[in-house]
Order: sequence, then C-alpha cells, then structure tokens
Amino acid sequence: MKIFSFGNLSERTNKEQILAKVREAVMAKDENLFKDVNMQVDTWTPFKEEDGADFTFVERFKDNGGIFIYFESKNDFIEALKQYIVENQWEPLCSTSHKMNDVLKDSGIELSRDYTTKRKKVVSITDCECLIAHTGSIVVTDNCAGSTAAYSNADVLLVYASPTQIVASMKDAMKLLKEKYKADKPSQTVIISGPSRSTEIDNQLVIGAQGIKQLALFLVEEE
Repeated sequence: MKIFSFGNLSERTNKEQILAKVREAVMAKDENLFKDVNMQVDTWTPFKEEDGADFTFVERFKDNGGIFIYFESKNDFIEALKQYIVENQWEPLCSTSHKMNDVLKDSGIELSRDYTTKRKKVVSITDCECLIAHTGSIVVTDNCAGSTAAYSNADVLLVYASPTQIVASMKDAMKLLKEKYKADKPSQTVIISGPSRSTEIDNQLVIGAQGIKQLALFLVEEE
C-alpha cells in the first residue's frame, strides 16, 4: 500500500515532461481533466510516514473518481491555479475558507463568497481537516470550509491539503477532530469520497447528477 510523490527514479520520464503533461490535461475543458495522463506508469515514488505505515490514499482517491495533483510548493500551486481558472473558466472562484484566503492573499486571485445556485456552474475551493488513506476520502467541516455552502452548493469542488494531513483510518480522523476542537465541535462534519453518485435515474449509476460533479485535490508541500 502506497502514497505517491514525485521522486528521482533513474529510469522514469523526465519530471518536467510529467508536469507538462499534467498541465496540458488540466488546461482541457473541466470534464476532460487529466483524461490523457497515464497514472498507472511508474512515475511516482512511494514514501512512508514516520510510523512506518504504508498508505494508499492517492490510489483510493483516484478509484473514487477524484482528480489528484501534487505540488512541491505553494508558489507552484498558485501559478498552476491561475492557469486552471482561466482555461477551465472557473471564475468566479468561490471560497469562505480562512486558510484559502491566507494562501491566496497576495496571488491576485479573487475569491467570491457568493455560492448562489443560480449560476451555471459553482466552483468552490476549500481546505480540509484531513485525508483518510483507508477510504481515499476527504474530511471537511463547516469550521475549516467557513460555511456548509462551500461543499453542499459546489458543482466543482477543489480541495487544498498537505501530505501531513493524511491519516490511516476513520478512527484516526475522528480522534484528530476530537483533539483539535475538544468541546467546541463543528456543527457539521462531512466525509467526501469522490463526485456524487446516484441510481435514481432508471436505476443506472450516474456520476455528478446531484451534488458535486467533479472533485479535485491539490496536495501541496508546505514550508
């Protein structure tokens, strides 16, 4: 079981070429993000947490239908996000997350707090509480997101996280929240495991018919 990060494999594709492929894929229309990026080839290197446990968060997250991209720094993330916003027509980008306001404060990227459902497409960006390796899920509360609309009204949900937020199991996630908030518990905690799924239409599985149509995770190394 593995978590993946860019590494220095002697027989792998050049790192710059990999990043170029990822950027090209992201700059396609949002419904085709990463369509041509082969995540099965050995261009990623496993790493272990300090406790020695191997995690499978990235694999599980992608199996759930999520889009994953790794950045070595906040600056790389911000520069890429600027391109994604333009190329995928993600304006206005919505957020009520205090952390995202801090991260993007001097970036020139404007964030709207208006999550009106009258828009053709609502694109939301938020941080999260943690990532669960066992299920490939993202834990978000109204405390970190700033409002329930940040994830309940989004057609496209973008999540910002760091590798240090990965925990092994649901039990670890609940323990983390208990220790973090103590008596001041969030009013709502949600576990997001990919885009929405529904079988209400002719008993056929439909992705994104209700709720989140697309889920993308930006895993960013923080200094």
